Amino acid sequence: MKKSIFLAILIVLIICAVVFGTTFSFFNASTRNNNIVGSTYNANFGVEVYEIKKSSSLMPVKDDLITTLISKSSNQCMDNDGQEVCSLYKLDVVNNGLPLDLHGFIRTSNSTYTSDNLKFMIYTKNGNVYTPITDIITITHNSGDTMYFKKNSSTYITNIGDGTTSPQTISYYVVFWISEIEASQNEDQGKSYNCIMGFESIHGDKLTSSFVISA
Repeated sequence: MKKSIFLAILIVLIICAVVFGTTFSFFNASTRNNNIVGSTYNANFGVEVYEIKKSSSLMPVKDDLITTLISKSSNQCMDNDGQEVCSLYKLDVVNNGLPLDLHGFIRTSNSTYTSDNLKFMIYTKNGNVYTPITDIITITHNSGDTMYFKKNSSTYITNIGDGTTSPQTISYYVVFWISEIEASQNEDQGKSYNCIMGFESIHGDKLTSSFVISA
């Protein structure tokens, strides 16, 4: 029998707190500040997060169904039985300074979670068409583990233009779900996962701006 899994994401940029319950799940997000800004010596950028679908009873789902589920014209992230199977957020990266090349990441803070079933993927959107720009990425659980946005196993680079005259914005869509493995998924009942999500410059100590936020 499928077991629902309790999830919570608090976005500060984004702080993920994922706690697994026994009979139900939910996945929520909130912002303490709509535009969290990270500054560098000659550039600055911010991130704005918008809820599209906040699931309240997340159930495991097949990985290959995710694009179809978020692309629905209604009832996004819900399966044919009306069960919530993913949560979807829009992530606007806003540059107010010189051009930037950024790496997006999720970084584990701490975890008692043991399986490899928690996943995320990043999309862009053109009209009503969602296009994945990363691989399906498995979240790992050792403190300090960093999962960079990757495409074909190479780190995906966000190129954002000069915002000194007019702010430049790139929009991404972040979807989280639990992979259905067609086997018992009870091993992580009652356990928890905490993480930070952010962006950092690819230019080392010349341009660094990562979000390390404590709850």
